[in-house]
Amino acid sequence: MSPDELKRKLEFFYKKYHTPAFLSTDPIWCVHRFSSPEDREIAGLVASALAYGRAEIIIRNCEWVFEKTGLQIAKFVKETDYSEKKRVFKGFKHRFNDHIDLSALMECISVILKEYGSIGNLFSESGNCSTKESLNHFTRFFKEQGEKLIGSRKKSFEYLFPSPESGSACKRMNMYLRWMIRPDDSIDFGIWKNISPSKLIIPVDTHIASIAIALGLTQRKSADWQMAEQITLALSRIDPCDPVRFDFSLCRVGMIDFRRVAA
Repeated sequence: MSPDELKRKLEFFYKKYHTPAFLSTDPIWCVHRFSSPEDREIAGLVASALAYGRAEIIIRNCEWVFEKTGLQIAKFVKETDYSEKKRVFKGFKHRFNDHIDLSALMECISVILKEYGSIGNLFSESGNCSTKESLNHFTRFFKEQGEKLIGSRKKSFEYLFPSPESGSACKRMNMYLRWMIRPDDSIDFGIWKNISPSKLIIPVDTHIASIAIALGLTQRKSADWQMAEQITLALSRIDPCDPVRFDFSLCRVGMIDFRRVAA
């Protein structure tokens, strides 16, 4: 496929699918219920951490969580102690994760708000590093803090925070970064304004991997961090300032219209 043909196809998908009409099929839909940047930042981390499995189940379970916290989730996180969080979330189950994992996640966020003022400040603490290095720093914080809260390492809690240093594509964490960093365009939120969208890495899942291979954006077969970097590099040749803007639309294509990729 020629570069011009690839650009034409990607822009076609973007124009057709990068609209609020398709939000209801994505976990970010739950976050759009919140209005303040602080609440969206917190709700976004919770929704993205749980964003594995079938979309409808992810959305259903996120809605359950947010019914418990209310739409002032920052207030809940800051004013509810850890033992009360565990009581509130008793009975929660999302595949590998239980109420202990969810409560520890919420308590980690409480610690971050007290120490850093925002989740974005924690992510930015590592300075002008690559996204890979910043994500490694970010996920280590949660794993270390989670171990302190829970009393031991808990695999299901650590599963919420995949990191590049393990080789993972980190689909959920890269998706969260996209939500926070890309400009407010009725899909993403543009809350972390001190980080350029050009630094983002595309969130790679099975849909994106299949589409990227079909479009010639990668030669790799495994959906890992190297594939994510390779796809992002290819997309940056089309839009160097905002290569990941194609992510939401390509996900919709993979879910509902894959035949158009090879057309």
